[in-house]
Amino acid sequence: MTILPYPKSRPRASKPKTAPMAVPIAPPSGALLNAILSYADISEDIGGGLTLLRVSAKRMDDAVITQSLGRESARLADVSILWNDDESEIHAVLDAAIPSGVEDFWTEPQFELTDLAMAYLDEMLDLEERAKAS
Repeated sequence: MTILPYPKSRPRASKPKTAPMAVPIAPPSGALLNAILSYADISEDIGGGLTLLRVSAKRMDDAVITQSLGRESARLADVSILWNDDESEIHAVLDAAIPSGVEDFWTEPQFELTDLAMAYLDEMLDLEERAKAS
């Protein structure tokens, strides 16, 4: 009879691999937008009184910007601002971190009323009109 040594390490059952979780993308903070407005060194006139403002890669490494934004300084590469020169205000914020094909990424959900709800509202308006007429 042959006696085999007991293996010191047993094969372990592998854990099922989970799909990587998507990291939620937060909208750009006010501090990030202020940093872009203050330190933008790339400005492109795109016409119609609009200018695209961005921070260059060289400027992103500036210690003043990095210290003021902390971890969010990495988002400088993703965010650009469309500045309205005529109104002196932000026209739009463009964020490259938004997944492609997703429109209105940060907008609130919108709901449509069903036919039953519309009929109810019409009925309530009719009741109000009758009450006013009486």
